[in-house]
Amino acid sequence: MHEARTGLRAVARVVIQNKAGQILLCRSRSGKSWVPPGGTLDPGEDLVAAAAREALEEAGVEVTVGPMLYLQEFRPAGREEHVIETCFLATPLQEYPAVTDRAVEPIGDGAGWFIQDLDGPRRECRWFSREALQELPEPVFPAYLLGAFWEGGGARYLGLVVAR
Repeated sequence: MHEARTGLRAVARVVIQNKAGQILLCRSRSGKSWVPPGGTLDPGEDLVAAAAREALEEAGVEVTVGPMLYLQEFRPAGREEHVIETCFLATPLQEYPAVTDRAVEPIGDGAGWFIQDLDGPRRECRWFSREALQELPEPVFPAYLLGAFWEGGGARYLGLVVAR
């Protein structure tokens, strides 16, 4: 279902990278793609605080937020809004959820877990190596994470995406 929304919305995301060099991604709300944890800023909240909060809410992982990775803007299909999304690199304080007030179910292979998002669906979260990302049958958003992220080189402006 597409809801009609208008205006400008600020989103903060976080790419969490563990000591093994893997990144943590979560299933999107639709369950059809993989995305870094993130969401809309709360009133009065800054981007870094929102990125840390979203990591905890969506993945159950506390993080130290580091440098900005990318800035992207997009216009979602079916909505009359303009989203400006900022994503930061982060380091996990622990590699698996520390939350106890929500259901967390480990995945059998030990590479991830299911967690109930505070304001959304039950999400699958997993650690991925660069190679594992390339083999996924589902899309990864933004596609920047499939290539340029691993080469480094500082923050990037990914441009405007107009969804149809």
